[in-house]
Amino acid sequence: MDGFKESARKYTEHDLIRAHVALPKFPELRTRVLAAFLKYGMEKAPHPKLQEAIGLAVSLMQHGLDTHELVEGGGADRRRQMAVLAGDYFSSRFYRLLAQEGSVQTIRLISQAVCEVNRLKASMYMKAKRLLLTADEYLRARIDMDTMLYTAFASWMDPKYRSACPAVLRAFAVCELLADEMDRLPPASGDRGWAYWYVLEHGTKEEAEWLARGKPDDARWQKIQLKYNLIGRLTGLWESKIAELKSLLRSIGSDKLAEELNRLAEPLIAA
Repeated sequence: MDGFKESARKYTEHDLIRAHVALPKFPELRTRVLAAFLKYGMEKAPHPKLQEAIGLAVSLMQHGLDTHELVEGGGADRRRQMAVLAGDYFSSRFYRLLAQEGSVQTIRLISQAVCEVNRLKASMYMKAKRLLLTADEYLRARIDMDTMLYTAFASWMDPKYRSACPAVLRAFAVCELLADEMDRLPPASGDRGWAYWYVLEHGTKEEAEWLARGKPDDARWQKIQLKYNLIGRLTGLWESKIAELKSLLRSIGSDKLAEELNRLAEPLIAA
């Protein structure tokens, strides 16, 4: 089977969307991890066609939620409007894909998870607006929001994999997120990632006021990056999470599920 990103191209590469919206990263890795659990982690796996529909539906819904977040980043009104419409479009595909398979149970499961994601987002944005979010809280909230749709399927797993499923999904997601956070240094103007919240939490009053004004410049960020060893701190976090991922994968055993999860982890571990 082609990757889920490839299968989703007919939705994500719509001419109108490509012309007006720079889409976020497609959640391919998390979706492949979920697909591995659906295929090898259940006492009776769903039909392959339903497995594929679930993977594509969940990835498009997650892509829709991530696209909606572009609105929070500001920008021209036209682009903000298109981000909303694009996110709505991706999100709507999940219902159609699963309705075609007659999987009402899956529709209900994902819908409930989406409600929880939106609740978490509202809570995080409220703290962020008041500048009360810490770097650790930011990471936890991001991982919760990035994995909620996927970990919702843990209840479907064979009992021996039921606790491993959400733990493994979160481990993959945090390693991927930290790698992305390192790529975002120094942050672009308006980028409120881990580095922003770390400096706001640990920096001087002057640095906090400078960040709050929302017009950071690369030269000053470079100095702050060195002052607070942001790359070193993120690298240390990433290495510890990679170690946790390896440990979790060893605990899975040596069956087909473990083999597939280890294959998916190779690019992260080798990075």
